[in-house]
Amino acid sequence: MAHSLQEEVTCPICLEIFYCPILLSCDHIFCFHCMQRWVLEHRDLKSACPMCRGMTENPALEEWQIGALALLVRQHSSLLERALHLSKELLRFREDVTLEASSANPFLVLSDDLRKVQCGRMCRNPVEDPQRFTYLACVLGAPRFSSGCHYWEVQVGEAKEWTLGICRESVNRQRKRGFSPKHGFWSISLKVGAICTSSVPEARVPASPRLSHVGIFLDVDMEELKFFDVGDNALIYTHDHVSCLEPLRPFFCPELPGEGDFGASLKICS
Repeated sequence: MAHSLQEEVTCPICLEIFYCPILLSCDHIFCFHCMQRWVLEHRDLKSACPMCRGMTENPALEEWQIGALALLVRQHSSLLERALHLSKELLRFREDVTLEASSANPFLVLSDDLRKVQCGRMCRNPVEDPQRFTYLACVLGAPRFSSGCHYWEVQVGEAKEWTLGICRESVNRQRKRGFSPKHGFWSISLKVGAICTSSVPEARVPASPRLSHVGIFLDVDMEELKFFDVGDNALIYTHDHVSCLEPLRPFFCPELPGEGDFGASLKICS
């Protein structure tokens, strides 16, 4: 619906929302200034419609409803854009992402199907391993991504804190704190009811109280990573200039344990 509405008020010449729309006798509508430029640049076709080449005379200002609708869409274009982002097109790139047990911090507990992770209070694998996150309560996902577009969803439920995103294959898994693009991480985190980004400087985005599923879309070739609120069908944040000089991996950091034995879990949606 939003996509259809935006198309209805988009000028075919400048591909922007109509500004002072005019109606030709062939019923095609254009911005007034776009038609002015067309006439000046195509003197031999100055009486022809840019779309159908039909001859027209005395173009009239379009009825006020179209102009008002264009103004409304222009004022709320950001909301419409957010609603268009999470579409069926993204689902074409859905990946079967699972957790890589060999990379999991020793305090993390993974489900048998390698789709669910939560943090406990006990060290469950004391064996030192350079592939394992030693200090940060993180685990990597599989597969690795070196090109193309990829999409996966994570159920965050009612967790009060978590971090989701991607990282380079070669990140230092003995790091003691922090995620940033400088160190090979592109992520968002839920902290104290707000979404915080790993960008520098850090950006803070209000978190919807209904947020329960996060969609993650990675376009390796465009060096872009997007996060979506699946329930509200809205874009949360976009990381640009994602380095693709080496394979990229999904990564997950669940909530740390509180008074109970475990923190809230993160679950990869199948």
